Amino acid sequence: MTVYIEVSLVLLWAFLMLRCVVAEYQYYQAVKTLEPDLWSALGSPTWFRIPMVFLSPKNAARLGQISNITIARHALRHRRARLHFLVYVVGMLVLGTLFFQFSGDFL
Repeated sequence: MTVYIEVSLVLLWAFLMLRCVVAEYQYYQAVKTLEPDLWSALGSPTWFRIPMVFLSPKNAARLGQISNITIARHALRHRRARLHFLVYVVGMLVLGTLFFQFSGDFL
């Protein structure tokens, strides 16, 4: 029984992680294709530099001024996916800590 719970939790983690990665990639590609001027203003980042460029406070202000509805939807989807993943990870850490804290009393 516990194996099924563990496998389910790992599969849920993998699903949320994959969802977050896909949403992030779609957001970056939307900015790259729909706002090429902004993309070049960001320095045309590649591969591993892309997340760092999007996290910069200066560039976040630029991205916040985008009026393209498609990019705004991708940004919102990315934020939601990231929030769901973080809530899941923090929740599992808290539950795991509580479990190991109090499991000694019952064993």
